[in-house]
Amino acid sequence: MKSAAAVCFSVALANTRAFDDNSGYPWPILLPRVDKLVVDKARRRLTLMGRGRVVRSYRISLGGEGSAPAGRYVVAGRNPKSPFHLALRLARQAPSAPERAGGSLQLHGTPDWLGPLGAALHGSDWTTGGIAVANDHIEDIWNLVTDGTPVVIRP
Repeated sequence: MKSAAAVCFSVALANTRAFDDNSGYPWPILLPRVDKLVVDKARRRLTLMGRGRVVRSYRISLGGEGSAPAGRYVVAGRNPKSPFHLALRLARQAPSAPERAGGSLQLHGTPDWLGPLGAALHGSDWTTGGIAVANDHIEDIWNLVTDGTPVVIRP
């Protein structure tokens, strides 16, 4: 019985780690650190950057004119109970003041009440005062991005 448990543990460990071909010792799989988000409104693209390289890239939805104004922001908080699946609050960075200005700009998923029909919104500009991605994408972003991460929104 103990050997079967050990085999199961070994298989589970092998599935969660990468192995170095030369030494045979496991190296932990580390998620890349995201140190900046770049929103390109013209291309409808959100890019997660880490050490100057693209970590992930997602298609986004915007709202009408004036939504998501260009500028420098920071991830100022999280709302796990957002009606739009999950939401990251974005606050404008004030270059002359250490405190951050508030605002209602959010990076969020699709409305939870739509269920699987929310996929129909992906790629269309439907949100007001925010930047929207698919629900599975906001879950990735939620896990990869920490509060305080800089966000650049380009026209």
